[in-house]
Amino acid sequence: MRMIKRDELSAPARVTGIEISSLPTAQDIDVARYESLWCLTRMNGVPQNISFWDVRDDRSIQPSSIVRHLRDAGALDVDDDPHTAPATEAPDHDVDVTVVICTHERPADLQRALASLADQSDSGFRTLVVDNAPQGPATAQVVEASNLANCEYLVESHKGLSRARNTALARITSDYVAWMDDDEMADRDWITHLKRGFGHPAHPAAVCGLMLPAELETRPQILFEQYGGFNKGRGLYAEVLTRGAPSVVSPLYPLPTIGSGGNMAFRTDVLRAAGGFDPCLGAGTKTHSGEETKVFCTLLRSGETVLHWPSAIMWHFHRREMDQLQRQFFGYSAGLPAFYVSIIRSEPSTVFEIARLVPHALRDLGLRGGGVKFDEIPDDFPRELLRAGHRGLATGAFSYVAQAISDAVERRRERN
Repeated sequence: MRMIKRDELSAPARVTGIEISSLPTAQDIDVARYESLWCLTRMNGVPQNISFWDVRDDRSIQPSSIVRHLRDAGALDVDDDPHTAPATEAPDHDVDVTVVICTHERPADLQRALASLADQSDSGFRTLVVDNAPQGPATAQVVEASNLANCEYLVESHKGLSRARNTALARITSDYVAWMDDDEMADRDWITHLKRGFGHPAHPAAVCGLMLPAELETRPQILFEQYGGFNKGRGLYAEVLTRGAPSVVSPLYPLPTIGSGGNMAFRTDVLRAAGGFDPCLGAGTKTHSGEETKVFCTLLRSGETVLHWPSAIMWHFHRREMDQLQRQFFGYSAGLPAFYVSIIRSEPSTVFEIARLVPHALRDLGLRGGGVKFDEIPDDFPRELLRAGHRGLATGAFSYVAQAISDAVERRRERN
């Protein structure tokens, strides 16, 4: 095996993890059919390193050899003694939490997501599945067949992820609400670490964990990881994000990404006070995304704290086909200008602060060359994906206006 850089990953890649405190009993990693290896190294569940390996000449890999290589390269600085591992704060109170999954016609994915919740090391939570604009009974049947305790099913007939999120927010009675998507699997200790995050001395209003690849079988999945995945710009160590923090240029500036909608949790009362989610943003609308960005921005502007908490891990199934990935690049990019139009619509005076952030955006989006989005991707990264992102940036603001008009027409029709 040979350590490589992220941009050298090739498909198929084996996704695996190593727990350092369990090295003596760790089994060899089967890599016989893989070209590369994506590896998360943890100590007592706390992420320490993500590494990439060329394994084309290997049939199996010993976890201890990966750890040894990482130490020799200076990429890992922890002992095998579990008592020396970095500590995570334990909650100083009971955390009453509801996990919400909003879904639309993906019963097989939902079944897998619910199974991961049923396997949590901490079963002290409730689950709410919101069936968004259902076209049949498949989702309801999956929920009914699930062996997950305290699982409730709810329908939101109007299409749109934000509408589904708001329907859930109006329904739940818990002090905290956590969100995951149906195309994910929760790490076995996800709930445990979310609760610990809310016990952090910073008293966060929101806790955001890592979203890591569940599989890297196809080239489009590899490409998404090479572009940075969901966590580009955020490291593997806890970070308190608040107004004035070193990595927060402005509460109105969401780069690096503050958090991902598929792995976020909030104090319920704070999320409600923030107004919930803008129904003109998010999947199922013309804007495609941006609803979580608006909420994080609102929290930071109000003086609240968001905790980047890498120990809370969600495993995401990236898009397997190139056309799916191209639509994703377009949608995620469209969500950024749509988010800004949403902010200006809510508070027109922010237009002046937003204008002052344009130079930062030009730099970080790579539109003046060498920005954080592009400086680590391979030279042969597909230009059509980058062009899809540029189209999203160019049309996102107009998409928000179109969605707002469409919603207004719908509300008027319903009143009549």
